[in-house]
Amino acid sequence: MLTKEERIKNIKDLEYNHLLNKQNIFLGLIGASILSVILTSELPNNVNKTDVLILLILIGILVYIYFDNKLNKIIDYIKRINVK
Repeated sequence: MLTKEERIKNIKDLEYNHLLNKQNIFLGLIGASILSVILTSELPNNVNKTDVLILLILIGILVYIYFDNKLNKIIDYIKRINVK
């Protein structure tokens, strides 16, 4: 059994990890977008810069949604655990 303090600490840690997860995804998207703009001359002729940016944004959104749902499930589970 968890004590109330341990439970609160676990929830706060998960919320902090959730915030860091969002930050990392958005920084990755920004970095990948900058690199794709710099390397546009290296792309094959049939690949458009906007297609690459849209793909990166969609991947970022999907990763964000996946980890958001996973972390919310863990937080809900910890909130439901019985406290001493």
